[in-house]
Amino acid sequence: MPITTPTAVAALLADHGTRRALDTGDVLFREADASTRVYACISGRIRLVVAAAGGRELVIAVCGPGDVFGDVTALDHAGRSATAVAMEPSAVWELSGDAYLDAIVTEPALALAALRSLARQLRRANARICAGETEPGATRTARMLHELAEPGSVAGEPTWVVSITQTELADWLGTTRESTARALAMLRAAGIITTGRSRLLVHDRDALAVLARPT
Repeated sequence: MPITTPTAVAALLADHGTRRALDTGDVLFREADASTRVYACISGRIRLVVAAAGGRELVIAVCGPGDVFGDVTALDHAGRSATAVAMEPSAVWELSGDAYLDAIVTEPALALAALRSLARQLRRANARICAGETEPGATRTARMLHELAEPGSVAGEPTWVVSITQTELADWLGTTRESTARALAMLRAAGIITTGRSRLLVHDRDALAVLARPT
């Protein structure tokens, strides 16, 4: 049976694309660009942001290993809807938009995988919009930290690490830095996290999962 999961799209890029290494702050493409290349994250984190009122940047997605992005523009050629920036040293596969379209046109299973990948992106966006309208900031902060936390160790002790600044976290949540700081202070007081420069340490990921559940 052919693979029809969104992972099949990332596999296509790995098989036929070009590997590209990125340093922190490197830009893959900018909002409104006409480029149509499609990307799959290999390692690191890629932040997708859009320009908001007052010069702010609103984070609409954080792509990690296995995530595909840039495929919407390959399909509609309407210009990039966001800017893609490496949050840390990262690597991606990149494939021309024409090669991507040729593959999904000639392989029905891959076309289905592409649709499922887009559906997953849409569900995530819808869930984030709904959460922003109905859930308190502490709940959204806990959910985001739970999602972004990666296994790591500090001074030999196992823990979970989130490589993000408070400003970046606030932008991703679509809230103010002050509101995010209050939510983080609550989590620190409970002994669930500690904060450092450009990263957060999660000591109790299960507690984050409990707090992330809607009340």
